[in-house]
Amino acid sequence: MNITPAWKKSVQASLKTNIEKIGTSATYASLATVTEDNKPAVRTVVMRGFAGEHYKEETGWQSNLLVIITDKTSRKINEIRRNPNTEINWYMNGTMEQFRIRGNIDIVDKEYAEDIVKRPAVSNLTNDIAPKLEVEVSDNIERNSLALQSFLKQQNVYNRANSDVEAKVRPFNWQAERLRHFIEFGASMRVNLVHSKQKDGDNEKVSPMHLEIKEVDQISGWFDRNNEYLNEAFENFVLLVVKVTSVLYWSPSTGTKVLL
Repeated sequence: MNITPAWKKSVQASLKTNIEKIGTSATYASLATVTEDNKPAVRTVVMRGFAGEHYKEETGWQSNLLVIITDKTSRKINEIRRNPNTEINWYMNGTMEQFRIRGNIDIVDKEYAEDIVKRPAVSNLTNDIAPKLEVEVSDNIERNSLALQSFLKQQNVYNRANSDVEAKVRPFNWQAERLRHFIEFGASMRVNLVHSKQKDGDNEKVSPMHLEIKEVDQISGWFDRNNEYLNEAFENFVLLVVKVTSVLYWSPSTGTKVLL
């Protein structure tokens, strides 16, 4: 994990350039799965970067794992459980570059996050994420986003629970990572994860103000757990973590290149 692979460097460089050219639409990609009757299913998703990392803030972790977020009620969840193989077609229109990324998907939901503490061997992600031992992460509340504050608090609690484990091999807290992305997601998007009161004509229909997170507990890192809407939204919030196995790159100037 000390050396960033060439394919990751290429993705990061292309993404940075394309966001500058065309904005956040550069993060849109097509995710393919296989249905129960063995037919292809493709949908547009938003690529959320690499697990444990943030493009602006230092988290103290690094990985080669791509992250997508979804609702646990989505049809693709069952498709992935049956067959975790995937291909992502990531076309960046600003520079006309295309990445075809194959890999396997782990579904990081509430159960996974709790399971991984007790049984780390259930995950195949362990070797693809590691702490940056040489990096000092700021715990300055005024400087850090709420999402990072939450992540660091949760990871600290986790580290204390695993204090007998050497720092360089200390396990990653996937619950903290899921919560970090959930807080970053935004209130208007979290509304879509609340299904219990979304019927037309329901006087109690949820609005974004019900899903706002304005602070996190400075010990545990949690949002207000007395908020039933946030609890339901978080229950349905899932990370799809892609362990990359091959990468094909194409651009008008280079044609097709194998990056992994």
